[in-house]
Amino acid sequence: MTTPEATAVRRGRRRDAEENRDRILLAARTLLVTDPGASMDDVARAAGVVRRTVYGHFPNRDALLAGLADMAAADMLAALSRVDRTTLDPSVALAEFSMTIWTAGDQYRLLMTLAECEYGTAGLRDLLAPIRAQAMELLVRGRDAGRFATHLPLPVLSATMQAITLSLLQAVNDGLWTDDGVRAARAVLVAAGLPPGEADEAIAQALIAHH
Repeated sequence: MTTPEATAVRRGRRRDAEENRDRILLAARTLLVTDPGASMDDVARAAGVVRRTVYGHFPNRDALLAGLADMAAADMLAALSRVDRTTLDPSVALAEFSMTIWTAGDQYRLLMTLAECEYGTAGLRDLLAPIRAQAMELLVRGRDAGRFATHLPLPVLSATMQAITLSLLQAVNDGLWTDDGVRAARAVLVAAGLPPGEADEAIAQALIAHH
């Protein structure tokens, strides 16, 4: 027969294990953005746990990278879900979408870093698929409304905007510039076909929705 005390002990151990796992992932996220080659020992030191604890949750580096990628993608989707863009003008919705991506830039930069190491570009494409689907929906709305350019097929336009965002985030990583998301959103909107003046108007309205 299980006693209440034993049940409480098991729950406490599970909670401690979950907290350790989260601590390891957060430490690894911070570490790998600046040092993609960091070892499992490096991660353990950054998390303030012993190596055995890290391996207890992630038996190898691939498992750790997969856990990080899943966490980053989930955080990105959670951030994107906080605003209802269906009621916004397509250009305003795309501006807000872009600024949300930028605000969650730590996760996006992490995904980019993982794509350049063992996790690979195929895994990145899978993780970004739900985010890419939301961007595609906004592009379809904007093109149907006559707001966005038609010179590129929609999948190509979507890929172009994603590449612009990743390049701008990498520029931040490289110390080439800083941005609060406004200039990045302008670059995305202009790439979608909006004149700069209209892009600035859309961003001004998106800032209201974003906050």
